[in-house]
Amino acid sequence: MSAKATLNHLNLPVGDIAVSLDFYVRKLGFAYVRHLHDRKVILNAGGFDFFLEEAPPLAVHPKFHFGLETSTDGVHEFARKLEALGVPQVVGPQPTGRAETYVTPDGVRTVLYFADPDGHIIEVYSHIGVDVGYVDPDWGG
Repeated sequence: MSAKATLNHLNLPVGDIAVSLDFYVRKLGFAYVRHLHDRKVILNAGGFDFFLEEAPPLAVHPKFHFGLETSTDGVHEFARKLEALGVPQVVGPQPTGRAETYVTPDGVRTVLYFADPDGHIIEVYSHIGVDVGYVDPDWGG
């Protein structure tokens, strides 16, 4: 593809637009932009357009999640905010297998996971880490 494109939005299917709108705006602090119609709204999350669209019946894939990057202190602040709001952390891929704020042994990465009202997993993290995974030299992309 020769045309340059920029990733601009995510459209998240939800079971109840009113419940999800309340969660993302009042609990997570996303900014309300406008309704496109009675079952679809646009929010803004740090300059990124985030659409919620009511689309029952809803099937949430257990591997789907999206991440919010912040600082290490920001992850801990987020954990305190979630606790105050009564939003529990959930088990993510941290090696402890517990729903907790996890810090890697080297102290580089801090991460937590929680779910929205439909069960979509949201990750809050301080750093992806440049030393994780690998680059496949045979992949010609």
